Amino acid sequence: MEKNHKNLSEEIVVTLRQISRAMSIYSKSLEKHYGLTSPQLMILQELSQNEYIAIGEIAKKISLSQATVTDIIDRLSMKGLVSRTKNSLDRRQVLIKITPDGKNIINKKPSLLQKDFLTKFDQLQRWEQHLLLSSVEKIASMMKS
Repeated sequence: MEKNHKNLSEEIVVTLRQISRAMSIYSKSLEKHYGLTSPQLMILQELSQNEYIAIGEIAKKISLSQATVTDIIDRLSMKGLVSRTKNSLDRRQVLIKITPDGKNIINKKPSLLQKDFLTKFDQLQRWEQHLLLSSVEKIASMMKS
């Protein structure tokens, strides 16, 4: 039983590495075609759904640290894709807004996932899609430190 458990956990690690590698390769493809990494695109997509949003709120919504989001916002700002403004109600808080150039990229509908994956995922039964989501969420929660 112990040996079988170890083999399964090793298979999970190998599979997670395959997923991580595929996502890394796709992120490089995104960068080549749109000039954005996956996290930058995630932030732009989030900003496109809100007029103004605080960095901390972005971090919570996309599960990245506030420091990481701040660094990404800096890069997006240098590219002219986002702008910063002080919150009129709380001058200590900085709000982020997507610029017209940022909206132009979002309007091109870049995907965070590979087209092949999306096609195959869409072909699954709804219950299978939910099962996959539930499994991935469970793995993510088990890996949280």
